[in-house]
Amino acid sequence: MSLKKVTLVGVWVQASGNVGAAVLPELLKSDLDLTILSREGSSAIFPPGAKVVRTDYSEDSLIKVLVGQDAVVSMLPIVALGEQQKIVEAAIKAGVKRFIPSEYGSDSASDEVIAAVPFFQPKKAHLDWLASKEDVLSWTAIITGPFFDWGLKLGMTGFNLATKTATLVDGGKTRFTASNTAQIGRAIVAVLQYSDETKNQLVFTESFTTTQLEVLASLEKLTGEKWKTVEVSSQAIREDGFSKLGKGEIMEGGAAVIMALVLGEGGLEDHTHVKGGIWNDRLGLKTESIDETVKSVLSLWC
Repeated sequence: MSLKKVTLVGVWVQASGNVGAAVLPELLKSDLDLTILSREGSSAIFPPGAKVVRTDYSEDSLIKVLVGQDAVVSMLPIVALGEQQKIVEAAIKAGVKRFIPSEYGSDSASDEVIAAVPFFQPKKAHLDWLASKEDVLSWTAIITGPFFDWGLKLGMTGFNLATKTATLVDGGKTRFTASNTAQIGRAIVAVLQYSDETKNQLVFTESFTTTQLEVLASLEKLTGEKWKTVEVSSQAIREDGFSKLGKGEIMEGGAAVIMALVLGEGGLEDHTHVKGGIWNDRLGLKTESIDETVKSVLSLWC
């Protein structure tokens, strides 16, 4: 059964670097009957023709908006899990069939991942709570790995495009599963199309599974230059990240801890080995080319 009437929460497209800017077009060009939920008084700007409903996020307001909807898709940040829970509770009262929480990146249901990135614990607790409601509201958590094209531009996978320097973590040999931002949008659409198959479980999707060394080879080929390399251990990155978190440097510290998780030799972000494997074939999602992705990012950078 395909779920058609969908409300999207927590996306805005005018913010530079916001992942929703790439995800939203994929949803808009699908056959979904999409409604975007936006807070009253918000300055968010959406594409012409998009159906936008404003709410004050009170329970009554949310229920009114969600009555008659098949599914709710959340892209709220981790700091807004309390707000996401409020939306889930309203969705249950409104009779919504499916909720897709704001998971995407890492597998926050994994105890090993939580041990490596303790600040993901609230996401795990929220997912456990959501699963406890599946008798009245089904759910699907989409796990995509790091957002590759977005992260490559920002240097979050160890590559500095400006200086042509690669910071190789644990030798750069660790395989990790990643998704381009538009692919996340396509994954959301596919999960809603295959709602019976994806009900009440984690669904792992990808653009590709690669290594830093493979990405470096692509960068050198496409820039026509030899890149400088710097070797660093994932343990050193992780320790530096927690040190920064302790000093209140939340963004930098958090990014470092996640970088150690993704690129560290433990291979926890290689989703090809998870139970059930990658869902791309079952969802009709094509994998993507590393070279084409790198070429696209470089064209925007230069």
